[in-house]
Amino acid sequence: MADTRELVIDTRARLEQCATKADLAALRAEMHKGFADIINWVVGTAIVMSGTGIVVMTFVLNNAVPTAPPPPPQPIVIYTQPAPPAPAAPPRM
Repeated sequence: MADTRELVIDTRARLEQCATKADLAALRAEMHKGFADIINWVVGTAIVMSGTGIVVMTFVLNNAVPTAPPPPPQPIVIYTQPAPPAPAAPPRM
């Protein structure tokens, strides 16, 4: 009989430790929120990594092929024009 009472006491102690429906509902809501947060972080990180990859590839491709240096500027040449001939003076008579 004493053995049965100990089993009943042990069983009641274990039942008090068990989760109720309210506890499980709270846990489920908390887990759902956690999963949603993780998904947001994964998507955000993927977007940032994609953008960073595009920027790096653009930079590398734009700077990978050496461009020819620009040709040196042409020297400035100034041609002097000869002065127009002076008008002929009218003949004196």
